[in-house]
Amino acid sequence: MSKKSLPDFFLALLFAILLVIMGVRYGEQVKQVNKTISYLVSLPPSPTVVPTLPPLGFSTYTHPDCGISFLMPNLISKTNESSTSALFSTREKKLAIALACEKKLFIQNKDEKVTTINALRVFEKATKDTTSYRLFHPQNGLVLTVTASKEYLPLLQKSLSLVHK
Repeated sequence: MSKKSLPDFFLALLFAILLVIMGVRYGEQVKQVNKTISYLVSLPPSPTVVPTLPPLGFSTYTHPDCGISFLMPNLISKTNESSTSALFSTREKKLAIALACEKKLFIQNKDEKVTTINALRVFEKATKDTTSYRLFHPQNGLVLTVTASKEYLPLLQKSLSLVHK
């Protein structure tokens, strides 16, 4: 070896040593990451909580004094009941269905329209969140007012009927 190539050889040797040291350090980092991943993969998955809703069921509600009957889902419950009214709410205490009956004149108001539900002539008044039906019960002479939120309106329309004593 000549004296001129000696510094080049020495530099190449130092560079090779530097590469070996950097490779060893990189390998240690990869080994540490692999240990972490192996540990995480070995952990059993935590159980997930799946919210379950109660099965949907229906029952027939009959108010004997008012003389009316309709289906109601088990998602709502009776909040208040008297001889002339009944109130049903959701679990969040939001109005679902309200019923009232009273002896008064059965005439159409300006903001009501005449419609038919299950062969019953009713006066309908709709708002943004609820729809009210007023109808006359010929057997007991009471004017019935049934108000339902939009969610329960189709069920009420299909199941509303008068009960005869």
